This record gives sequence, C-alpha cells and structure tokens, in this order.
Amino acid sequence: MKASILLSIVCAAASAVPAPSFHARNAHPHAASAIPDYPGIQFGANGKLDITVFSDLHFGEPSNERKDSLTTGVMNSVLDNEHSDLVVLNGDLISCEYVGPDQFNGIIDQVVSPLVYRNLPFAATFGNHDYSETCSTRSMASHMWWDIKGTNGKKLSFTTQSVEGPVEEIGWSNYFIPVYSSTDGSKLEMLLWFFDSKGGRVYQPGANQNRPTTSYVDKRVVTWFQNARDEFNKRHGRVIPSLAFVHIPVQATRAFQKSGKRGEFTQPGIDDEIVGHQDDCPGTDCYHGGDEVFMKALVETQGLISVFSGHDHGVDWCMKWSDDLPTKPTNGNGIHFCFNRHSGYGGYSNWKRGARKILVEESKLGNKEIDTWTRLEDGSISGRVTLNSTYGSDNYPKVDRLESWGW
Repeated sequence: MKASILLSIVCAAASAVPAPSFHARNAHPHAASAIPDYPGIQFGANGKLDITVFSDLHFGEPSNERKDSLTTGVMNSVLDNEHSDLVVLNGDLISCEYVGPDQFNGIIDQVVSPLVYRNLPFAATFGNHDYSETCSTRSMASHMWWDIKGTNGKKLSFTTQSVEGPVEEIGWSNYFIPVYSSTDGSKLEMLLWFFDSKGGRVYQPGANQNRPTTSYVDKRVVTWFQNARDEFNKRHGRVIPSLAFVHIPVQATRAFQKSGKRGEFTQPGIDDEIVGHQDDCPGTDCYHGGDEVFMKALVETQGLISVFSGHDHGVDWCMKWSDDLPTKPTNGNGIHFCFNRHSGYGGYSNWKRGARKILVEESKLGNKEIDTWTRLEDGSISGRVTLNSTYGSDNYPKVDRLESWGW
C-alpha cells in the first residue's frame, strides 16, 4: 500500500527551515519506488545545515536505568551546546537482546525524548543490536513515522523504508532525505542517504530459533541506491552532492587502519580497538567480501563527500580513501569515511561519550567540503577537521585518549 498524504516536517531551529509542504506520494514505510517524493529539509537562510549524529546509544540494558538516564544526559548536553537542524540516530539505539517484544517502542520513546522536547526532526538507521528475536525494526520505524511528534504536534521522523524484500535480508532503514536550496525550496542541493547494515538476529518472538541476519548492505539495496542516484542526476542535469549514513562501517576502514597510514595529526581521533566492519565472517581480519558491492557503489558515486558510521566504540577518526588498499575496489576516489563517537552509557566503553557534528555550507558543496568534529558530554570539542581535497595531508591538533568518568 502506498499512502497519499500531505506532510510537513517542521524544524524548530533558527537557521535551517523545512522545505515547503508538498504531496508526498510514497512517503510511507512500505514505499518501494526508486525515487519517491519524500519530504525534505532546506538549508537555512545563512546557507548552512547543521547535523548532530548520535550513535550506539544502547538503551534498555537490564537493571541499568541509571545508564539510560546518563545517556539522555549526554544527548541533552550535546543538544544544549550545539545548534542542530537535523539529528541522525546512527544505529544501536537499543540493546535489543535484553528487551521484550512489548517493550521496544516504549524505549524508542525514551530515545527520542530529547528530540521531541526540542521539536527536532530526526532520521534513524538500525544497527546490529537493534535486531533481535524480540525487537522488530519494522515496527520501530513505523512507530517513529506515525507516532513520534513534537510538542507542537508535528511529525519529526524521516525514518522509512524504500526497498522491498525480507527485513532480515534488506533491513528496514534504507531511504534518503532531499535537502533544498536556502533561497529556493524547490531546488535540490544535496541528498542524505541512509543504509541498513543489519547484523543481530531475526525478529521471531517466541520461536527461540536464534536466526542471524546478514551483516552488510544487501545487493538489492545497492541496486535501488544506484538507480535512485542516477535518476536524480539525470532529472537535475548535474551531479547531486551527498552524504551517507550506515551503522557498521565498510571493510576499507579496517584496511586503512591496518595499513598504518593513519596519522595522529592528519587523521586525529581515538583509535583504541580493531575496526569491526560489514561482512558475515567472524573473527579479527576474517573477510568474505560481503560489502564489496556496496563499497563499489559508494566509490562510483560522484559527489559523495563522506560516509558516517558507528559500531566501533573506541574509534572516532575520519579517513580519506585515496590510496590503494587491499580491498575491492582498491581505491576510493577520495571519499571520506568517519566514525561517530560512542554516545550511550550502555554497551562497552572506556571513553567519554559524545556525538559527531557535521556542518554543511551550501556555498562549499561544489568543492565537496564539510566541517566535522565531536562534541563531548562535558561540553568540550574533540577532533575538529575539514573534509576536503587536502584532508589527509593537513595537520590538526592531536586528540588525546579520553577516558570516561566513573559512575
């Protein structure tokens, strides 16, 4: 079924404003068209779009209500210290292995409560811990879409699904958000792509069969992405700049880490664990090539500035994939890949919590340039860099290893 509704996402932020309301023919979690008329957002009058990315929140762990309260505190601190036009929840919202089938949507309400309070629009991807026998990502996405509203009564969630197929294979957070010009609400300036890397277990409450999902972006999702991307470029007669968000990083990030090419001053950030990447092969540096099709599609996407991932709590640097790596493809044509800071008190961690910030300026899109940094819970900033043609050779202040506070 395809819904036919009039939808307006209202943003409370001062600089970015919502795009004009328009007919969102397929703006529904069951939509399957390659290029549906999704609602979008608009660059602010100052030509800027400010995105806050929370990753690995891990709400819902047993007997740890204090952890959830502390995680909400992290979100409130970041949002109080940073202007935000859009919030991205980039996977592992819930530690679903501990959550019953009658609990997960109530926990989602906890997760988004700081956003509801501020009337902030948001978009989510699902991570491996959001998939379990007792948690339905399909139901979570539907709850976000239909039920999560701001204090002003307006819809806040962009989270939806654009690809048909079994949820355990396709996932349930593959979609895009169009971003329109600050001066013309009908002129497309940028696309934000969201992908579901899955992992975890298949939703089957009471079955007790422990069936795993695949742990990479499915080929059918890649085909949808390529078709939609190419149709956008053809329709507008130019390459549309873009950013992408996916919870589990691609294997190229592990290859870069393993190569020893990361510099503490050229790619600043914490680097305290081995990168775990997309694939279905268990063990360190074990790889069956599960994400090669996805990596190839990313590399071939002109105008793609950066891909943002979470998953690895002890890593938060950015890399430019410009050198040859032992991957397929071997060279990333200069695409940047960035890790988010671990945001939640649930899940493993020895590092201060925070969120990745992304500042996009409309005037710099032609140069494929954005600024990004980490805003920490204590209000400080870590790892501020500019992702542009010279990133990887420019020097920045070294990021000290930041231990977490006891609690």
